[in-house]
Amino acid sequence: MKKLAVFDIDGTLFRWQLYHELVFELKERDHFSEEEARALDEALISWQAKHISWRDYEMLVIHTIEDHIRDITPTDLEESARAVVDRSGHKIYGYTAKLLRELGEAGYFTLAISASQQEIVEQFAQKYGFDDCIGALYERVDNVYTGKKSRSVHGRKDELIHEYLATHPEITLEGSYAVGDSAGDTAMLELAETPIAFNPSDDLLDIAMERGWRIVIERKNVAYTLEGPDGHFVLAKTDRF
Repeated sequence: MKKLAVFDIDGTLFRWQLYHELVFELKERDHFSEEEARALDEALISWQAKHISWRDYEMLVIHTIEDHIRDITPTDLEESARAVVDRSGHKIYGYTAKLLRELGEAGYFTLAISASQQEIVEQFAQKYGFDDCIGALYERVDNVYTGKKSRSVHGRKDELIHEYLATHPEITLEGSYAVGDSAGDTAMLELAETPIAFNPSDDLLDIAMERGWRIVIERKNVAYTLEGPDGHFVLAKTDRF
């Protein structure tokens, strides 16, 4: 049996969002109208300036690609994904990259999971040597996107991991690791024997502190590991990269 190590990707290993980078690459390749392209640029700047919420910015990104997915070919999406990984794939966190490498060398089965599109998740996962990956899938009929999703990941990571394990009986949750950065990763983290809240959102930080999970904060070239099974967290370890 191989122990499972599952990593959320966006904001956890990758320093940004694969989904968002892909949409902006499609924008640069003129898959959206000038008005839509300008709206994306303005929304990003407004979010960075704290004039709009992350949720508002993210929903615009999602709606822009989903409104046009039937006009984008799988080849277009794959080529755009390759361009993003080639250009930005090196933008990773030191702590999670090191942990991924160490667990892989220790014989763990490493699984990447992301709500970003499978086309870009696959290429990113291959770059970093994951054994397999799970991303969102757009439905295809005769190699054309229908506009529907055949697999959604957001809010379903734990369910998808259980489904994956059901078809891979050689992988076990015993001794497993899971790494995530947002409250949406909570159910996934609950599956693992060693859950790690990495640069957690406010909501996930509260959950991790309540449950005594390991919390890791990476700033510049140092990762600070906080541990406190009794609810009183202390600095347990520092890693420098």
